[in-house]
Amino acid sequence: MNHLSEILRIEPDATAEAVRRRLARMDDPQVAVVLPNGWGELNNIPRLRLIQRQAVARSQEIALVTRDLSTRQAAQQLGIPVYGSEAKLAGRTWRMTPALPTVDPRQPAAGLPNPPAWRTPTGEATGKARAAVTSRPSLHHSRQQRIRAAEAWRRPTPLWLQLAGYGLVGLVLLAVLAAFAVYVLPAATVTIVPGQRQVEAPVTLTASPDVDAVDIQGRLLPGRLMETYIEMTGTIATSGSEQEAQGKAVGQVVFTNQTNRSVRIPAGTIVSTSTGSRSDFRTTSETEVPAPQGSQATANIEALEEGVQGNARANTITTVSGALRTQVGVTNPSATGGGQSALVRVVKQVDKDTLLDQVYAQIQSEAFARLQPELRANEWLSESSIQTFIVAQFFDHFNDEPADELGLTLRVLVQGVAVDQNTAREIAMAALQEAVPERGKLVADSIQFLADPNATASERTVRFTIVGRGNYVIPIDNRELRSSVAGLSVEEATQLLQEQWLLQKPPEFYVDPDWFGTLPRFGSRIQVRVEFDQAAQGE
Repeated sequence: MNHLSEILRIEPDATAEAVRRRLARMDDPQVAVVLPNGWGELNNIPRLRLIQRQAVARSQEIALVTRDLSTRQAAQQLGIPVYGSEAKLAGRTWRMTPALPTVDPRQPAAGLPNPPAWRTPTGEATGKARAAVTSRPSLHHSRQQRIRAAEAWRRPTPLWLQLAGYGLVGLVLLAVLAAFAVYVLPAATVTIVPGQRQVEAPVTLTASPDVDAVDIQGRLLPGRLMETYIEMTGTIATSGSEQEAQGKAVGQVVFTNQTNRSVRIPAGTIVSTSTGSRSDFRTTSETEVPAPQGSQATANIEALEEGVQGNARANTITTVSGALRTQVGVTNPSATGGGQSALVRVVKQVDKDTLLDQVYAQIQSEAFARLQPELRANEWLSESSIQTFIVAQFFDHFNDEPADELGLTLRVLVQGVAVDQNTAREIAMAALQEAVPERGKLVADSIQFLADPNATASERTVRFTIVGRGNYVIPIDNRELRSSVAGLSVEEATQLLQEQWLLQKPPEFYVDPDWFGTLPRFGSRIQVRVEFDQAAQGE
């Protein structure tokens, strides 16, 4: 049948007697006594036995709740249940199992040994007891037995038995000395200097804005897309050259009337040559050719186009354009002159290509610096992973157009993928730990992560390599080391330690005495000294 247990919590300044009195005032059949931490009033068996006897007399089942080792051991010897915390009491029942019989005050004789067979409770001999009294030896008989025993003790021991005893004692002493010499006398000290070895683990990672979560196995991690626009202008001297016409040729022509009435020649009338390359001229003012037929008038002319092609020889301008050709004739008594040409610089396609490359290269060189201010805390951006795209370009001159300089306005979209350094280092740390041999431990101060700046980018994805680098050691377990070299020779122990542990230099052994040739067979007789090479650690 389960009973609800009562909790009795003891104050830190209470005494064992106070605990006993408080238990005496409780009528619950099951009581748990919660002892404070560090309280040692009940850490001995006599005090606990007093409380146990009182609980038995009151038909109480008590248990202790404590973490004190000495109290727990004393309670276990007396059969008192012990728990580590109050949480373990929930729903439990317990029962004491006293190691010794306890005295019940209601039945004083319970648990006591039976009286001798020859003594009754009243102290008088009756029945079999009286027979036992009469069979006891008399005082004289007892004295004679003691005399005979003394005489037998004084009788000298045979020589062979003495020699056998001495030999047996000698053998025992030799065995004890041999055991002492083998197991107790030898001692050894092993001095070792732990070493470090570098390990390196390169990991190629892929970062993309399209990745939502880190994939350690697939070496994938999220990236943040960064964008900005750069607009820049530039100029370059043109490299092409061509002859350019300069100045219009001028002169005079004579119109001859071919009718019997006067003919008006308006300004802008076109006349041209009829031999060789055709050149057109126009009159610069209005002219009246009087009648009758054969009358003449002179008019000034200029070439329609600039250049030397307007310089016509004498008597080569013979054609009148339009309806006047049937009314007047025309000729130039003297040559026209003033048309010239000069060598000028013009725009070529190679100039555009060169200027585009120059301005684009300048934008690319500034792209990384433009994105740097937009990086967040713990983000890393590879300069080689930046991508640029030309959005618009405008040249201020066309091909073959005369110009001393060519100008360009270029607009470029710059993109980059920022990577969280902490995430990248977590993946690199996992790879570095996999590269450490079994039993090895990384030295925290030596761990470094170096990102290769030569990353590659493709659309919205960047691939880069991060190298995890650090030193590892093999921790020294003194107990394991002692047990592994016990009983071995110095040479065998040296080889074994260098194979199982990473040492800076061969171990040193001090064996006392050194005439055994081997290390002590008990590991407890071997002392291990671990020294650290400060110079090697500083490197």
